Amino acid sequence: MNDNTRGILFMVLAMAVLIGSDMVVKRLAEGMPLFEVICLRHIVMTLCLGAMAWRERSFVRKLGGGARALVALRTLGEVGIVMFYMLALTMMPMGTATALFQLQPLAVTLAAAVFLSQPIGPRRIAVIAVGFSGVLLIVPPGALGPGQGALGPGAFFVLLAVVCVCLRDISTRALGPGVPAPVLAFLASAALLLVSFIAMQIRGGWVPVSPSELGGIGLGAALLMAGYLAMVHAMRTGDIAVIAPFRYVSLVFGLLGGFVLFGEVPRPAMLLGGAIIVASGMYTFLRERQLRRAEHHRR
Repeated sequence: MNDNTRGILFMVLAMAVLIGSDMVVKRLAEGMPLFEVICLRHIVMTLCLGAMAWRERSFVRKLGGGARALVALRTLGEVGIVMFYMLALTMMPMGTATALFQLQPLAVTLAAAVFLSQPIGPRRIAVIAVGFSGVLLIVPPGALGPGQGALGPGAFFVLLAVVCVCLRDISTRALGPGVPAPVLAFLASAALLLVSFIAMQIRGGWVPVSPSELGGIGLGAALLMAGYLAMVHAMRTGDIAVIAPFRYVSLVFGLLGGFVLFGEVPRPAMLLGGAIIVASGMYTFLRERQLRRAEHHRR
């Protein structure tokens, strides 16, 4: 088995277990306050990630003022992704939320052109426009307004989560490799723990947790941790341009999980919109790979 094949398998595994963690949270939030679920999950996550970072001696590096600001922005983005996306899952079908969330690579490409001055030609602009047209099939115009049922506010929160993905990825790109990944993950988890604890207190405080719910929280944390580790292995193995497009298998897992566990039947227009977004994102990855190869041959 070559490196690319291993990387693809790690990426598919990462997407499967991350969607599994989302499904656990969605199920638990039916009987528990969402912020309590997130808080308890990130107690486990913060302890595990802190132990990993300590074992790798990742906390010994000192950061300058500029790096600290970028780390703060990245952490803010991570918090927004989880909080907004988890809120969305409590308001809309899982398959719909997963399909909308596939906008993230296209949105990051556009954000990199705007904030990092990365070149973006007419082809990329056209692909981004096509990808965003898929959103209109998933969420028709007017469906984001109040009084439009669960789809409206849920879709709005997914789009806010996509904006937070842009904030996280752009600040990570600007930060560079100077800060170890375990430290970044630990800081994000600790921030989520703090924010969810405060939100939980505002919304009414703790409620009793049954043994089965506590087991579900442990399962969700274990799946999230496994997904993080699998993602790290995927990104460190093989050609990223080959492996990255397999992030889109999360749409398959999201649709399947929504149907099996929650009885969600996707609309044909939603499936078409999701397919358009995925195809646009895959074209972006493949085009980037082609350009890198051409640049390499010119050197």
